[in-house]
Amino acid sequence: IKSGLPLALVAQSNGLSNFGGGTAPFGLGPGIIRPNYTAGCNKALGGAAHSEARANEWFNTSCFTQPGNFAFGNENRVDPQLKSQGEVNFDTSVNKTFNLTERVKLKFSAEIFDLFNHAQFAEPNLAVGGSGFGTVTHQLNLPRTVQFALRASF
Repeated sequence: IKSGLPLALVAQSNGLSNFGGGTAPFGLGPGIIRPNYTAGCNKALGGAAHSEARANEWFNTSCFTQPGNFAFGNENRVDPQLKSQGEVNFDTSVNKTFNLTERVKLKFSAEIFDLFNHAQFAEPNLAVGGSGFGTVTHQLNLPRTVQFALRASF
C-alpha cells in the first residue's frame, strides 16, 4: 500500500517560456510555466476516488488560471495538497508439492496479481487550459491476472 504522489501542474506556453524562461527539459524547447493559484481557494475535493464525479474533477480546477504573457505562475512546482490516487495492491501465491514417487515430485503453483481487482487510476490531466484539465482518463494498473504453473522434479 502506497500513498499517491504529489501533482505537478503546468500551464500553457506563453511569451516568457517561448523566449527561454521557465524550466525547459534538457535545455530544449520552450520552458515549463506553472499556473497561477487563486489564494484562499480550496484545491482539494472530497469524495471516493472510484466515483465518476471524482474522476471527472480530481481537484478544484477553478483554483488555477493561466499566467499572463511574460509571467511566471505562483503555483508550487509540486503541490503537496493534491495527490494522485494511492496504490492498494494485494498479490498472493499458493503452492503445493506432491510426492509422486520416491524420486519424482510435482509442484503446483497458483499466483494471483491484484487479488481484489482494485482499479488504480493514473494521475489526472495536469495542463491548465488543456482539454480535460483535472480529469482522470485511464487506469494505471492491469486488471486481476491469474497464472498457474506445474513443475515436475526428478
